[in-house]
Amino acid sequence: MMDRRKLIKTSAAAAAAAPFGFPAILRAQARDQVSLMTPFGFIPDFIEMMNAVSGGHFAKQNLDAKIIGGQGGAQAMQQLVVGQVDILRAASLDVMLAKGQTNVPLVAIATIYQGGTFHMISPKSKPIEKAEDLKGKTVGLVTRGGTSDILLDLVLAKAGLKPDDVKREATGNSPGAMQFVKQGRVDCFFGSLLVVIALQNMKEDIVAWSIDRYAPMPGQTYVVTQQTAEKKPDVLTRAVRALRASAEEMVAQPLKPIFERAAKDFEIPGLRDIDSVVAQEKATIDQLWLSEGRENLMRNVPKLWQAGVSALRENKIGNPGEAETLYTNKFLDAK
Repeated sequence: MMDRRKLIKTSAAAAAAAPFGFPAILRAQARDQVSLMTPFGFIPDFIEMMNAVSGGHFAKQNLDAKIIGGQGGAQAMQQLVVGQVDILRAASLDVMLAKGQTNVPLVAIATIYQGGTFHMISPKSKPIEKAEDLKGKTVGLVTRGGTSDILLDLVLAKAGLKPDDVKREATGNSPGAMQFVKQGRVDCFFGSLLVVIALQNMKEDIVAWSIDRYAPMPGQTYVVTQQTAEKKPDVLTRAVRALRASAEEMVAQPLKPIFERAAKDFEIPGLRDIDSVVAQEKATIDQLWLSEGRENLMRNVPKLWQAGVSALRENKIGNPGEAETLYTNKFLDAK
């Protein structure tokens, strides 16, 4: 048995050897690196990713995580495909389209928004209450040729309408889109849940319904390439655990201190009105994260993926193959 003096000498020798490249029993184990990207900077929507860093959840999984703020969904997806990042937060629709149109082998390893964030918004004075009401109207879209354009086609198809039964105009994704309605340029517009909440806080008289009524599918997911899934299973398992722990903390704990802590590490826009940001995030958690129940927090729910794939296939927008090939829960379920 090694006595105390010999142990001290051995430890000292090991520590002295460390600078010269020899193993040292006292040296902290190096953390594994993992990179993640948001599609749009560090807006409050992505707080669970930032909190996984600031709250120490990645560190607890022995991961050195780097989060990069993307500059748009297309650019972020390209960075993932070419291997510049390991994990991307992206819409499930983008995953399906990438597989169906370009056969890029992507797989969702977790889902944070079980429901879609987009709503159809119109004034109560001239409400658009159902898809059939859209015929002959001008619809405001976040961008032309983007996700909202495709979702509109799916909504129209469910109502038996054709894509050219409506006119389209880009109005962005902000409460300011309401001005397009007041100017008579559009009759209604697409907006995220946060836009709906902001307009309600502004006392605007609106009618809003979720696009999920006609085109249900998962909302925001964490996506990797098939190559990364095969090469880094242990790192991805720990990354998903960290993200899940961050999400669980946000469900259970007050959100304001979490935002304040994250703001020390990230430049988060809009925090001057932190109470409004907190209220919006609370609504996001309740209505999007937990829409399939607390037990499905972060899980890929098969029925939602199947619904999305079926909608694209039926409307000849793309054929991403079998829904089961687009997602996996194995990293979330790993022991």
